[in-house]
Amino acid sequence: MHNVRPCRGPGVLARLELPEFPSPRPSPAGRGSSRAQSSKPLVATVSQTIGRQSSLSLCERTGVRGTWRPRFRSAGALLSLGGSLIALLSSTYAATLPKDLPFPLVERFESFGIKDGFPTHKVHCVLPASDGKLWVGTWKGLMVREEGKFRKIGVEDGLSHQMIVCLVEDTRTGDLWIGTMRGLNRYSAGRITVFTQTSCGLPNNVIYGLEILGDTLWVATAAGLGAMDLKTGTWSIYDHNNTVMHEPWVYSVTGAKDRLFVGVWGGGILEYELSKAIFKEHRDPDRDFHFDLVPDDGPVSDVTSWVAWADGILWQGTYFGLARYDGSRWRTWQEKKSPLLSNFVNCIYARGRVAWVGTDRGLSVTDGATWVNYRSNENGEGLIEIARPGQPMETRKIKTRLPDDFVLGISVDDHEAWFATSDGLGHGFFPPSAKTVTAAAAKNSTEKDKP
Repeated sequence: MHNVRPCRGPGVLARLELPEFPSPRPSPAGRGSSRAQSSKPLVATVSQTIGRQSSLSLCERTGVRGTWRPRFRSAGALLSLGGSLIALLSSTYAATLPKDLPFPLVERFESFGIKDGFPTHKVHCVLPASDGKLWVGTWKGLMVREEGKFRKIGVEDGLSHQMIVCLVEDTRTGDLWIGTMRGLNRYSAGRITVFTQTSCGLPNNVIYGLEILGDTLWVATAAGLGAMDLKTGTWSIYDHNNTVMHEPWVYSVTGAKDRLFVGVWGGGILEYELSKAIFKEHRDPDRDFHFDLVPDDGPVSDVTSWVAWADGILWQGTYFGLARYDGSRWRTWQEKKSPLLSNFVNCIYARGRVAWVGTDRGLSVTDGATWVNYRSNENGEGLIEIARPGQPMETRKIKTRLPDDFVLGISVDDHEAWFATSDGLGHGFFPPSAKTVTAAAAKNSTEKDKP
């Protein structure tokens, strides 16, 4: 199950100026703005705060960087020289990458956007499918990449709404489930079927997250958690009326073998044990939305924007920091007190024991001990920051960078990573020799993380 989430969050609907959708909650204080396995679905979603993205202006980053232009006798010569330079720079950079990290560094980035046929620069989620296609959810429709080319699928093709928030693939059937700001869509064999609150048992038309676990499609909505039996088509609804959920605004949902984790606005995390049909809560003991008064005592905040699970590790994203739970112990991180780039966490992609964390200030990657950050400096140059336990942070410049530091969705495998941002789709390449986490590195990381 991948997790790359949607564009939900406090005030997002109001900021989008979509009167047909009531704003589910007030904007919080402060800044506003998964994994692939053969037996599990692939998931993608965007992140909270589309509203903040809509006001971002990136003009300062797009100015002309130089005026010197060499002349070439032919376009072919120019392309040949350009390719050679890129290869040389990439190989030189790769040779300088540190080899002692428990996860791979991105060697270089490339970007896709308006110039590649996208209808907008705002990208909310990205999902590499099992058949090799790449699905991209945007502000104005769904994009699919086939044989290196993108094409659009929009409202004119049958989608219930142009704003794509989250995606999940049922790898058993190849069906793609699409969450939008007005209903659920299934894309199957080129045909789109729409599910809405009035046509089925969907709790609400505003969909924030999707997950498939076994024969059930789980749907996080603005009015509770929906469960659709994929064999019978019947629905069940879980909300504050029949669970321990204190608020009905469900932001995130992720499967973990025999259980489900549900991220709730103002309600922390719900853990649902499938075999016993029992919900239990994980709440912030501090009960303070803004501050983590006692670090490592539980979830960093009850305002859960994202949950992701892999390899026995649960990760929580909030507007006030990052948390991790290994089944017995909680760890929490906040900006300025740790290498985490920002407390405002939009999305998390969990792979092995490593979390790829998308924030409003860039990308943080960590196993809980070692950290790597990708961001831009004030001049728009790409930076990599490497923080090892007990050592000062190392900062390097990189020739390429993310399309934008506002990261909304992530997908990672052994060879590459994809990033949905507020200014286009990013593609990150790992060095050819990179490996996700070797057994020795994983063990070393675990030992370092012990108290």
